[in-house]
Amino acid sequence: MVVIFEFLGQEPIENVITCMHYPVDKVVYFGYQDTIKLLRDSTNSFLTKYCGVNQTEYHTMPKDELSTVYSEMQKAIEQELAHNNQVYFDITGGESLILVAFGMLAKEFGLPMHHFDVPKNQLIELHKVEGENISEKLKERKINFTLNSYIELRGGKINIDKQKDVRKIEASDRDADVKALGSVVRRQWTYWNVFSGFMRENATKTVDLSLNLTGDEVRKVLKHPKFGALSYDKIKEIVEQLKNVGLLINVGYKDGGLKFQYKNLFAKESIWDGGSILEMLVYQGEKKKAPECMIGVHIDWDGEIHYQTGGDVLNEIDVLTLNGNIPTFISCKSGKMDGNKVLPVLYELETIAKRFGGKYSKKVLVLTSEIGAVYKERAVEMGIEIRYM
Repeated sequence: MVVIFEFLGQEPIENVITCMHYPVDKVVYFGYQDTIKLLRDSTNSFLTKYCGVNQTEYHTMPKDELSTVYSEMQKAIEQELAHNNQVYFDITGGESLILVAFGMLAKEFGLPMHHFDVPKNQLIELHKVEGENISEKLKERKINFTLNSYIELRGGKINIDKQKDVRKIEASDRDADVKALGSVVRRQWTYWNVFSGFMRENATKTVDLSLNLTGDEVRKVLKHPKFGALSYDKIKEIVEQLKNVGLLINVGYKDGGLKFQYKNLFAKESIWDGGSILEMLVYQGEKKKAPECMIGVHIDWDGEIHYQTGGDVLNEIDVLTLNGNIPTFISCKSGKMDGNKVLPVLYELETIAKRFGGKYSKKVLVLTSEIGAVYKERAVEMGIEIRYM
């Protein structure tokens, strides 16, 4: 039987990474009581479901008593060796007291010790025992993370039922439509959200995919304060650009009115949802670089999907990617972002990335307009990369 001895740390990936690379029968964890209580169930579930590990033990250790830690670990090791099991020490992410004990015990028992460089996904053997090292005795395998399994390991769950239908985006004709809409929106970021709101405001007047507004109807809508930045000439300018890229057809203007037909349902929905095009453009770019990429991801905090109203605590991430062991959480915000809007976005992104990504995760905020220097500095302090479209 292959047995791994390991410190149970706060970073879940460090607790399972050896089992993702090598066939392990049993893991013996040493850790602190609060950490064991927090991570035991999700760790066991992941090891069983994805790694084929069906036996685990958890030993609660004091935080400042080396002799006690050493003694308890020594007893557990002797028990496994008495059954002629293969024993390996994994110190990935271990804390100082436990690491000292592991070092002493590796020397005492002549057992190999290793850790993994998580970002590089690379094994580093620290205390080598000729012919007994894990890379020599066991056949390496690689169980790669998916976004679903990564979030599961951290005690959450991606609610697929609430995720945006990427098939609408990835179909070949939709891909072209996204690029076409993007070419217009990139020129109109300042006005796009309010223009989108104007189009959505008249949704009840849309018959199938056609819209026909009189001059009086247009003027009535534009009188509302929320459309103060929009003029009839600006509407015509954007409509013409959408016509030129083929997303609107049968366009006409008469006496201050407006009529046209949407190319298809996807064009209508994308124009009505002002922020969706930024998400789609980011998604298109990221999916070319990341093996795992999702858009409009709803993460359930407790890992159990409840279908009654108010049953779940959910966070939505606009775009979520995974490269090897490194997830990237991307928030997309179009339009002007003043301080009252920027700070909540930064804190929300920081909170969800910390909870479901951990210390190896990356955080990106994609914007369409500049933000002040003080907010850029705050983003740097929080480890959030700012990108502009």
